[in-house]
Amino acid sequence: MNAQNPGKSRPTASHDANLSEHEMAGVDEKNGSGMAVVASKSKAPGKGDSRYWLQAGKLVSDTRWAGAFACRIQSQGRREFFPLRTSNKAAAAAKAAKIYNDVSALGWDAAIAKHKPETLRETGKAATVGELIEAACAASTARKHSLEAYSKAFRRVVSEVAGIQDGRKFDAFKGGTKEWRERVDAVPLASLLPADVQAWKNRRLRAMDTDPLAKRRAITTVNSLIRNAKALFGKKVLPLVEQKITVPRPLPFDDVGMEKGPSLRYVSKVDAYAILARAREELAENEPEAFKVLILALVCGLRRSEIDHLLWRTFDFSRGLLHIENTEYQQLKSEDSAGVIDLDTDTAALFKGYRARAPKSLFVIESPNPPRSERKTRCYRCNAVFERVNEWLRVQGVDTMKPLHTMRKEIGSIIASEHGIFEASRYLRHSDIRITSAIYADKKKTVTPKAFAGLLASAENVLEADFTKLAPTPIVAQPKGRKSE
Repeated sequence: MNAQNPGKSRPTASHDANLSEHEMAGVDEKNGSGMAVVASKSKAPGKGDSRYWLQAGKLVSDTRWAGAFACRIQSQGRREFFPLRTSNKAAAAAKAAKIYNDVSALGWDAAIAKHKPETLRETGKAATVGELIEAACAASTARKHSLEAYSKAFRRVVSEVAGIQDGRKFDAFKGGTKEWRERVDAVPLASLLPADVQAWKNRRLRAMDTDPLAKRRAITTVNSLIRNAKALFGKKVLPLVEQKITVPRPLPFDDVGMEKGPSLRYVSKVDAYAILARAREELAENEPEAFKVLILALVCGLRRSEIDHLLWRTFDFSRGLLHIENTEYQQLKSEDSAGVIDLDTDTAALFKGYRARAPKSLFVIESPNPPRSERKTRCYRCNAVFERVNEWLRVQGVDTMKPLHTMRKEIGSIIASEHGIFEASRYLRHSDIRITSAIYADKKKTVTPKAFAGLLASAENVLEADFTKLAPTPIVAQPKGRKSE
């Protein structure tokens, strides 16, 4: 027995000899009390160690040097792309570790001057809003319509933050639009601080505090502007942008959050059956193009852009199907927007009849305007017909900002009620069922508790009347102590 620690026996030499190499590797030298100490596991290598950069995904391919590696160094709230100019992974890892250590020890400016001095001439020049937009649009793979929306949103935020008046913004014929854009594009990025953007957001929202409905609209607008403008600084785009220009830190929208938006739930306030019946009487023969547009939105659930360039060849009358797909004239909103819509007998017969009247037509909706897919901004070929349908729907009581799109929401609500949320999502061709659940699902059936049926009918203050024939009577408060005559 060990005199210093009775009841505990020391491992003998023969016992040590029986330990495996793996077990012996975990035993350190004896401490002061004569006990063996187990060595702790080594920590994972840091960025200053080449072994870190040998891990999968840490080195990236440099598109400017075929087969060569590159790395992204992030430190002190800043991130930079460094070309390593070698296709040897071990050498690239060692160089990446060296760069990281230089950033930590010498600072960003010195590390950049040492490891990619060719960018110094760009580093010394303050990038502007216009240069950022140009570089981001060149690096992004988004559609041109989306890029135009991102650019418009960013310019709008910048103009309001910088106090650039937009009095002539829409005066395109006399150069007002160009002048306004040039002024906005010349604003230095470094002058757009997140605190200024946050203050701009707060001013916009507080200006609507006295009007709850206007406040809801303001929240939607602000969120849309921030979401679109931030897309120019996306994590996939920014590293490529930083190869062209120097983007100051912090970014304009860092820590600028979006407000909790109002509920997007669609609440039906129209009678779709009555609208369809009235349209058949008023539009089917007199305004066939408007009637076709309404049917495609209300019955088939198509978006306006899908209606605009819908081709006759997408109808399969023999099988009663309508194919929604990318064509040479239109790119769908997303790949998930493609799909097949089942046509009921009446709808198929209706369009088959319209097709018989115009057998040589290319597009379902006739318009004197040719398709303009080369334009950056969205331009509808059938805009005049869409405006006519919106005007007609407003007369029918569809009092919304986008009456035609409300028809798409209405059919989504009807399908969800009749067939369930999953079928509604498929019918509307949403990329995620949560979109259908959050926006288009609406209760169409009357739901009342049956437990209290008949209990309130005998109340003394219940009067029978035909309220459909009564005009609303204003309620006038009576002075105290005076009985009404």
